[in-house]
Amino acid sequence: MPVPHKILVLAGTREARKLIERLALMSEYEVIASLAGVTKHPADLGENTRVGGFGGPNGLADYLQAQGIAAVVDATHPYAAQISRNAVEATECSETLLLGFERAPWEKTSGDIWHQVKCVEAALELIPTKAKVFFAAGTKVAAPLKQRPDITFIIRTLNAPTDAVAMPNAQYIEGLPNADWRAEYELLKKQNVDWVISKNSGGTASYGKIRAARELGLPVAMIKRPENPCSIQCASIDAVLAKLQAILN
Repeated sequence: MPVPHKILVLAGTREARKLIERLALMSEYEVIASLAGVTKHPADLGENTRVGGFGGPNGLADYLQAQGIAAVVDATHPYAAQISRNAVEATECSETLLLGFERAPWEKTSGDIWHQVKCVEAALELIPTKAKVFFAAGTKVAAPLKQRPDITFIIRTLNAPTDAVAMPNAQYIEGLPNADWRAEYELLKKQNVDWVISKNSGGTASYGKIRAARELGLPVAMIKRPENPCSIQCASIDAVLAKLQAILN
């Protein structure tokens, strides 16, 4: 019986979890899931899950060679730019196959009031003084908000910061996005939100706030995705499996 090909999936999204489930059912592959370790209680990805960083591209390259990884699938969040860059550098150094798997971005539709921006700083330039702004982001991503003490922020985050580093003009809501737009509608309405800042994450999990903003007539500063440096991009799980089959088997 042939030895299974080892596949490292850089995970952290729902799509990554579904891909791992599919790969785990295929005898020709041995799947290893990798999580950055940002979320306190991540969803179970199976027994063979690695949590934590690799120590940059060199550390990842060493891991790929030591483990005999045949292919890496970068299925991280579309905005996990540093991880994606590390994956490209590490796989080039170790001569390992790299596939990018990224969900499609949201498309603007009738009723949306979107302002396309490159970064958080650019989004802040659009916001008028004394506005109340909703933003779902981690502490590092939300750091530029400190530039606008004249704005009140409602920040939803997985892990609320300590009082020592929390912004005095921000209210923190600890939790995950709600796919139910009606629940997001009630949240934005209750908080008297004037603007929404959002990444174009794609998928259904966090689209609720976008639909809610549309229904409320709220402007959205939509942060564009960073360009994914991976040369082989797959738009679906089936496409990933087909590419692996064509190259490895």
